[in-house]
Amino acid sequence: MRVLAIAAITTSLAVPAFAAEDHSKAEQYRFEEQKKKDDEEIERAYKDALKRTTREQPAKKTDSSDPWRSLR
Repeated sequence: MRVLAIAAITTSLAVPAFAAEDHSKAEQYRFEEQKKKDDEEIERAYKDALKRTTREQPAKKTDSSDPWRSLR
């Protein structure tokens, strides 16, 4: 009888602890998902910025616009 009472008390104390743990994990999971979405959005914006900068070619120098051409 004592064994059953000890088992009942132990399980009654352990159940609320497990329930509280699941709530914090759910909140942590939600935070991690939001962080992943933010990271993906930042990565996408970075790649778009790289595409825009690599498409544009630097302006070519012309001899007429170089005031130091005779000194070189």
